[in-house]
Amino acid sequence: MTYLEMLLSSRLPVAPWVVIAAWLALFVANHVVGKAVRTTNARHSWYAVEGSEALSRALRPPWMLLQMLFAASIFAFCLYAGGAMFVFLAAGLDVSLICVLGMNVDGLLSSRAMQTAGAVDGTAKFSADYMYRRLASRLAGAALTCGLLGLLLAHLALLGGALLCASMASGYWRRARGH
Repeated sequence: MTYLEMLLSSRLPVAPWVVIAAWLALFVANHVVGKAVRTTNARHSWYAVEGSEALSRALRPPWMLLQMLFAASIFAFCLYAGGAMFVFLAAGLDVSLICVLGMNVDGLLSSRAMQTAGAVDGTAKFSADYMYRRLASRLAGAALTCGLLGLLLAHLALLGGALLCASMASGYWRRARGH
């Protein structure tokens, strides 16, 4: 079997409905952890983020609904297309959300670590531009990791996750230029 044949024969060990249910669980988990990060960050007096309301746009109900409709359309298409397309895009959505969840958990744990005595000295004010670029950079790193793992393991879910993380990174870089 050639490498390309192995790649195109990527399979998932679960039924399609599990992939969709996992996306929903990951979506909710990301919003719960994201809210905890914002709550913890709000307790810090040593730093501020300029234009932080723009950064939380994705957490507003209309945007959350749009995210859910986007995912639903991807899942509907992938269920129709099946096979490699389902693994690439549908499971790729899960992979990208797993990456974002990891970033949110990192943010929460880092924020909590900064609350310990002596952890921080001084103050800082971050621009929204910097915060967008920072998120874009982290997503680019996740895209690289997923892409290299996808190539090494010849699995489309990881390559789909890489594409979606890179797409999100591109969006945040564009948004940073708009500020």
